[in-house]
Amino acid sequence: MENDFHLSDRKKEILLSAVESYIEKALPITSGSVQESAFQSLSSATLRNELNALEAMGYLKQLHTSGGRIPTSKAYRLYVNELMVDSHRLDHELIRKIRQKFSTRSAYLRDVLDTLAQSINEITSYPTFVSLKGYGELIVQGINIIPLITGQALILFQTNAGIISNTLQLSPDITEDNCKDASKFLSNQLYGKKIGEIIRNYDAYNRSFHNQIGYYEDLFYSITDVLKEYVDNGLQFVKNTSTTKLLSNPEYKDIDSAKKFLNIVENQDRIQDILNSIDDNNNSDVVITIGEENLNEELSHYSIVQANYTMGNGVVTNISVLGPERMDYPKITSALKFIMDEMKSLDQKYKE
Repeated sequence: MENDFHLSDRKKEILLSAVESYIEKALPITSGSVQESAFQSLSSATLRNELNALEAMGYLKQLHTSGGRIPTSKAYRLYVNELMVDSHRLDHELIRKIRQKFSTRSAYLRDVLDTLAQSINEITSYPTFVSLKGYGELIVQGINIIPLITGQALILFQTNAGIISNTLQLSPDITEDNCKDASKFLSNQLYGKKIGEIIRNYDAYNRSFHNQIGYYEDLFYSITDVLKEYVDNGLQFVKNTSTTKLLSNPEYKDIDSAKKFLNIVENQDRIQDILNSIDDNNNSDVVITIGEENLNEELSHYSIVQANYTMGNGVVTNISVLGPERMDYPKITSALKFIMDEMKSLDQKYKE
């Protein structure tokens, strides 16, 4: 049996052309379709022999005995490795819309993540997941506690990468003036400290605040709980395309396939575990895991395209697109690279 090292130039050309056609049309690969698309000079018999050989080598598979073939994970990997050097040109109008979204950088990190997810969805139509890693490396530059009429307080953490907001329940005896005093006190005490450092030294801070007015200690306890949750889980924002748009893909015309995919996409804990399992410790701007390459067995028919962007101080923005193996890899990769470049430009302006 032939192996990867003996894949002839003709077989490779036929395979790459067939994969590209399948990505575009989602139609089974046959000798007739291959001949019609690019290989009119080869006879149907020759092409059948080549497709049989590619199937024997593990690049194609038949879903039904009498049906055409479809690419395997191995075929998509070859396609990605061979063609990722080519950049996909994005539509000019789409570029204009995305740049308009990035025309200003919000001071709020959640808004930044939201803009990222929306921009990717404009291009791919696949579920996009955006999160922060290395959250403990963020440096606190201020804390503002704003009481609300609901009995809660809005907490604004000013960091070197932007503002993080959350809410917590206030004790009934804490007044608006108490919140102002606590904001000033905690900002002075925690300024310039990394979030991870604050959590690690919680007991020491707590002993220090115990000698101050009581509500400082109570608020510090509540605020630290919020920060711990972020460090443990990451600040994650998930932005999905509409179900109608997503299910227009041929892979999900079957109701069972559609349910299976939606169950994965809508389970945030499961998605987080899946994305955390991806090995991104390499020098590539974009990491692609295809079908059977995924460590998680339930993703054996799906692919993940993931890009990381360092926002500074070790904090990484993680952008992941999940879809069927039949993804337009060049287009999605180009979109991620384009948006990362836009982020770099925007962050530079924000720092200035």
